[in-house]
Amino acid sequence: MGLVASILAISIAIVLYFFLIEVFTVLFRITGLTKEKARFQVISMITCVGYTTSEAEIITTNKRRRRLCVVCMICGNLFNVLIISLIINLISSIVSSDLVDEQLILIGIIIGSLFLIIIISKIPFVSRLIAKLIEAIARKLFIRNDNTNVLTMLDSYDSDAIVEIYINNIPDILKNKTLMESNFKNQYNLNILMLKRGDRTIDITKDTVIQNKDQIVVFGKKQVIKDLFTYKVDEAYEEEIINTPKENILNLIDNYGSDAMAEVTIYRLPDILKDKKLIESSLKTVYNLNVIMIKREDEPVPVTKDSIIKNNDTIVVFGNYQNIKKVFLENE
Repeated sequence: MGLVASILAISIAIVLYFFLIEVFTVLFRITGLTKEKARFQVISMITCVGYTTSEAEIITTNKRRRRLCVVCMICGNLFNVLIISLIINLISSIVSSDLVDEQLILIGIIIGSLFLIIIISKIPFVSRLIAKLIEAIARKLFIRNDNTNVLTMLDSYDSDAIVEIYINNIPDILKNKTLMESNFKNQYNLNILMLKRGDRTIDITKDTVIQNKDQIVVFGKKQVIKDLFTYKVDEAYEEEIINTPKENILNLIDNYGSDAMAEVTIYRLPDILKDKKLIESSLKTVYNLNVIMIKREDEPVPVTKDSIIKNNDTIVVFGNYQNIKKVFLENE
């Protein structure tokens, strides 16, 4: 590859590198991260410098984010290898080439164009336009034929947050009701800051009615917003799901002789754990098993003596492997 071609290839790779960061930042924002946290984690993953801060738990404890993380790291590795190989090729081209004036001019144009593209992309208007375009495409991929509302955290303040919500399933409290009739603000202490319908911003009044495909920005308690707008199946379907027999899923994480650490996804709660705190159950006293972690709806739950295991929880257990199988598989 000649010198001019090498510089052109590196310039294109750098532009794509920045674009890749923007794409994954938007994708992580759609999963509920703030822009700052999403960008930091994406840059850490793509540059392969490791993301070992405590904030990394918000990635590792969420299934959708973990999948995005894997794709992001693979893309980052591929681009890193590509750019390094192009730089090596560039150095060898510089050593072996005799530049003429036309080539110098062309190289200057390429480098100048690269900086111009980067500068233009940093202009707030252009940056917002690019982000909206990426977000529009990403939303179509995330929410196609889906009844799930898409929650994107714009900013957080301890337990409070500003959250953007794309409505695919209207909560019962808001269905066919004005905001005044729903008592939305007084009952949940949530404030709707913005309402967008299609490409139009709608004035928010006491007579406003939220519709499917609306995009709203809400301020209030994070957990309240999540509980209210997370889609729940109707009772009849939920009854059918509950009554459908399922086996618990046991995955061996590591073993130490007869002992093991295993992850168990619980669909049928063992009798020794039903409606009992860990301290009240015979899990520790009879079977000598220790619950190390509890995950509920992709969020970690603190493990204490008063913890109660529920159906659909995922737990990590340590102890005799035969006892683990006996409790969570044989006694279903």
